[in-house]
Amino acid sequence: MKRVKEYAYAFNTDEELIIYSKIGEEKSAYQNYCEWRGYICEKYGGGKYAESTLKNFVHYLKREKNLIMSRKEMWSGCTMPLLTVFITIVYTFVFSVVNVINTYNNSINTLIDEEFLEYTGYNPKLIYQALEQNLYSGMWFYIWGAFLMGAVVLMFLFFASVRIRSNNLKNGFYSDYIMIVQEIIEEQKSGKAEMA
Repeated sequence: MKRVKEYAYAFNTDEELIIYSKIGEEKSAYQNYCEWRGYICEKYGGGKYAESTLKNFVHYLKREKNLIMSRKEMWSGCTMPLLTVFITIVYTFVFSVVNVINTYNNSINTLIDEEFLEYTGYNPKLIYQALEQNLYSGMWFYIWGAFLMGAVVLMFLFFASVRIRSNNLKNGFYSDYIMIVQEIIEEQKSGKAEMA
């Protein structure tokens, strides 16, 4: 037997957030904010819930909003320092390629006297081949490192932007929901005052 999860205050965050995120879309149940607001007022208004229950619901929503805000601040606060570290690593790889090329050029310039090398027993062609091999292997290592770190930077930026955008949507959702439920509470208070 499948267990059905019960939600506090008949509020399923995932379902409600999906509804909120699709407001104004062509196939959405609510074409604008006012229609969605009417849905919330119908769901929680009209004396369906006691004032104390609605106040508890507002505090629940505020707690959820605060959690989202702390996540949003964490992502916003971590993004720039981590991005700076990643970009520094990419620049290190790029400048290492330049350093490998400079080292190769300096080595070639010091080995200009082939006659002296042959006289001392060294084969200049083998030395040149070893230097070229060192140049190519060093360049490929640093180029691949820069490419991979660039890919990591792009993936991180994508993931961080998705998380920040999601947290912004949730923040707006909770803010709107809190405002509407507080208006319902005020309407119930004014209705009781008129009846007295």
